[in-house]
Amino acid sequence: MTVLPHTTDALHRISDAVDGLLRADRELNLADPAAHMQVGGRLHALGVQIHGGVLAGIPEEDIAAIVQPARSACARSPFMRDENEWARGYPSDFRLVEHVLSKANKATPNTLGWHVETHLQGVAITHQLRNRVMHQTRLIGDTLTAQRNGPRSVLVIAAGTAPDLRQIPPGIVRPGDRFVLTDVDPDALELAQQRLGPLNEFTTAVSGNVFRAIPKLAELGPYDLVLVNGLYEYLNDRAAARLTEAVLTRLCRPGGLFHFSTLTGGNPFRWTLEYLMEWQVIERDEAAVRALLPGCDVSVGFDQTGLALLAHVRTR
Repeated sequence: MTVLPHTTDALHRISDAVDGLLRADRELNLADPAAHMQVGGRLHALGVQIHGGVLAGIPEEDIAAIVQPARSACARSPFMRDENEWARGYPSDFRLVEHVLSKANKATPNTLGWHVETHLQGVAITHQLRNRVMHQTRLIGDTLTAQRNGPRSVLVIAAGTAPDLRQIPPGIVRPGDRFVLTDVDPDALELAQQRLGPLNEFTTAVSGNVFRAIPKLAELGPYDLVLVNGLYEYLNDRAAARLTEAVLTRLCRPGGLFHFSTLTGGNPFRWTLEYLMEWQVIERDEAAVRALLPGCDVSVGFDQTGLALLAHVRTR
């Protein structure tokens, strides 16, 4: 490990925070359900010190080596174990999303893993994911119930298991309405179809890389509403601009609505995500989002946590 003189204090602070989390097994009464707040405090303290190490210029591999014991301890939580293992082979896979939406805690009670799980299921980083799904459900509902002259068509990109569409009451869907789901993971789309119930009759699934799927998606369009939840967090600026242009010029009908959401800058959970879960995302603030949409009629807001930026574009 390479240690420069000015980073020594930062390294010690990270190490102390790791030790503080590991001592929770001995120092806290883990039989007390409220202990998750103390465990959460120690997790937060570790994230703060990791950030301090990054600012001090400590190499990424050195920070990773120091926090490895904490990462192993946190893996007793199914939430963090799933993120570490990435069972589907890519970040934020549909099983993790379903786990967060269910608010489940499948860890062994009275253990550090149980308290880590309880803490993570109750903090802003998981609330924002649920909020984004609920927001998309509202947009779908608004599209279906607004005054109209004909059938409505909705496209959901990076749909996963379609938790947003699954919340739509079948009674507001009219003959001729169409939902198109696309995702890189065919198993996610298969599970979506299993859970959509009566809405399956109105739904078409297109699996594969979204850029290669655009011609097929365009054939099934155009769309009154196009939704993208989370994918922008894994696209560099060039890819994000390419997807945005395709949605606006090839997929949305004139007067249609394009919505996407992304984590914004200043995310306090960033360093915990990166170093304890290997979950790296591209954050974008309002200026970065607007730069993807030059000359467009853009409305930008945030979810209740302030962590998720919600962008809405009305096509001309």
